[in-house]
Amino acid sequence: MNPVRDERLGATVRHEFKYVLRPETARRAVAYLRPLLEQDEYSRRAPSGSYTVRSIYFDSPGFECFQAKCGGQQDRSKYRIRTYDGPGSAPFFFEIKRKRGLDYFKSRVALEQEDLEALGNRDLPAFGRLASDAGTRRALHRILFQFYRKAYLPVMLVTYDREAYSGATDPTSRITLDRHLRVKPFPSMDGIYEEDGVGYPIGDWVVMEVKFSRTVPRWMRSLNTLFRLKPQACSKYCTGVAHTLGVNPGSAKGVRHF
Repeated sequence: MNPVRDERLGATVRHEFKYVLRPETARRAVAYLRPLLEQDEYSRRAPSGSYTVRSIYFDSPGFECFQAKCGGQQDRSKYRIRTYDGPGSAPFFFEIKRKRGLDYFKSRVALEQEDLEALGNRDLPAFGRLASDAGTRRALHRILFQFYRKAYLPVMLVTYDREAYSGATDPTSRITLDRHLRVKPFPSMDGIYEEDGVGYPIGDWVVMEVKFSRTVPRWMRSLNTLFRLKPQACSKYCTGVAHTLGVNPGSAKGVRHF
């Protein structure tokens, strides 16, 4: 991966649908759509056709983010550190994913190792010091203020292997298939590459996401009809919490877990 070193925390608006599929159904759906899709550059580079996404999610001691998702709140946020593949393969990114009604806003900024350590140590002066502009530093400091105020801590390591495509005629549309979802509670900040002791909360099921920034892709209706698909809420973070910490979000509105 070769992303930009530093990206302002301007939000990208997206809409998304999620599906939880058996492996064979996922393969058939991709085969059906393949003439309309182009494999993204990172999947093309990977010998297996997929790359590994590694994230550490943060939450408050009362699991505020978890409760907001499980309660179906339409105005909520998630905070995470994300990187890809093995050590040194990609930078670390700090990401915020916000939901406002039916819209999702995703913001990210690249971090250095020193930033990651400062976040883990709750070191406000050091966090974002290496950012390339003052606006990004101010945005990062506002984020860390929320961490102080709400006592956010690393709660869940979430890892999976992603196969990704974009629309051949509409590059703003994107399909991802996430396999081998694995989770581990309360990771250390330097444990983002850990594979030992992980749990597999959904077995071999595949999470397929359809994301778009403009209108709903024209092929969505035929895809849903042909394979009898129904979009559903499926939070990898909430599924990880339910699986490892014994919390049951299944009684909350709109959230499915395994």
